[in-house]
Amino acid sequence: MLFRFSLLAASLLSLQILAACQAVAQSASPASDDSVLKQVIIFGRHGVRSAALPTSTISVFASRPYPDFGVPTGYLTQHGYQAEMLLGSYYRDYLLEQGLLTGNDAEDAKHAYFRANSIQRSNISAAALAAALLPKASVPVHSYPLGTPDPVFDPVAGKIVTVDGPRAVTEIAEVFGTNGTAIASAYSAEFSLIRSVLFGYPITEAPPPVPAGRVDPTVLPIPLTANTSNIATGNIINAGGIGSTLYAADPFVMEYTDGLPMSEVAWGQLTPDTLSQQTRIITLDFAIQLGTPYLNRLQSSNAAAHVLRSMEQAVYGRKVPGAFSAPDTRLLVINSSDAYVVGLANLLHMHWLLPGYQPDYCPPGGALVFELRQSKSNGEFIVRVHYTAQTFDQLRDLTPLTLSQPPATMPLLIPGAKRAADDLDIKFSEFSTLLESAIDRRDVQDPGEETPPGPLSGVPLN
Repeated sequence: MLFRFSLLAASLLSLQILAACQAVAQSASPASDDSVLKQVIIFGRHGVRSAALPTSTISVFASRPYPDFGVPTGYLTQHGYQAEMLLGSYYRDYLLEQGLLTGNDAEDAKHAYFRANSIQRSNISAAALAAALLPKASVPVHSYPLGTPDPVFDPVAGKIVTVDGPRAVTEIAEVFGTNGTAIASAYSAEFSLIRSVLFGYPITEAPPPVPAGRVDPTVLPIPLTANTSNIATGNIINAGGIGSTLYAADPFVMEYTDGLPMSEVAWGQLTPDTLSQQTRIITLDFAIQLGTPYLNRLQSSNAAAHVLRSMEQAVYGRKVPGAFSAPDTRLLVINSSDAYVVGLANLLHMHWLLPGYQPDYCPPGGALVFELRQSKSNGEFIVRVHYTAQTFDQLRDLTPLTLSQPPATMPLLIPGAKRAADDLDIKFSEFSTLLESAIDRRDVQDPGEETPPGPLSGVPLN
């Protein structure tokens, strides 16, 4: 059954790309739109950061030293902050044009809410977006203290869900097999590419022996068993060599998008195309960690419930327990990590393909944008979802973004919903039904037991 689901997802991606070509004309022509934007939820990833793991940890996987980003491990870089500001300025222009923002920042700030998971790069990314979206207002970012698990994003480490390891492993085996042999074969091109970069030889040549004292992550076993320690959202399955390869190659995208000289981007061995190709290891890891039905619902239901409740507040005009903020909030910016963005998208089987990227890749700053709109003709509430992200080169070059020169955007198809033939909008009632059916309420925190975070100050910039 899960194999058929994977084939269906691939077919839906192809149909979605075709449908998006029709939907772009609609989204680019707001004057002809029969709806008014009532609320937007920007559920996105943080911006460009330094390597996810310390250099001392990943240096064993490469024959040459990794470049220094000039900030602590995993922190948003100065370049990344500027790119987030550019993205926030674009969102401001768009929301002003749509009438959701009035241009009176002090008044608009009363109806805005910014939330980040409890890591520096997410908090500062949200702060950058706030500064660009509402430049004349002081807007706080709500977050738990850094390092404290946020149960909305990480219900596993937040201890609001209990992981059934055998069940998780059984579903993984139904999709990927009982060990990683088939995966290693299917992704041999990506593993070979990354190995050639890590150990400094042309991909067209036979691989030389691994230098003494170094470890080749691309040939490590892929056990696909349940982790028994350090369990967190996105880290339930022991993917072995996939995870090691992912972290060894993790700096490459950040080096390129941070504007480092090409000689320092993967030691000068990747072009933009091969830089993109090697990210298939990242999307593979997410497919394992967050893609099967049990793991997806377990890890993403709580975040999805908060999104849905926040939209319900705007529709019904009353407080709904467990929403992100107050009923009159029109602008919500929820900033976290790529795993949480992908997990939320998986619940609704939404897929995207942006220029220069691999399918469903979530680049720095990329976001699911949920628009709650109301029909002018009949007052009915509808939902429009798109995925927005700066391209690799827009991030690298810090390209100014405008309505005429926007970031890459793709309207998203929500399978299973009834819709008109010429657009991807669906009724809010259908969106609610689909998301409710995707959510496992057993994995959603009781609102009565939740203590939402307040504004967090004093987060270091570097």
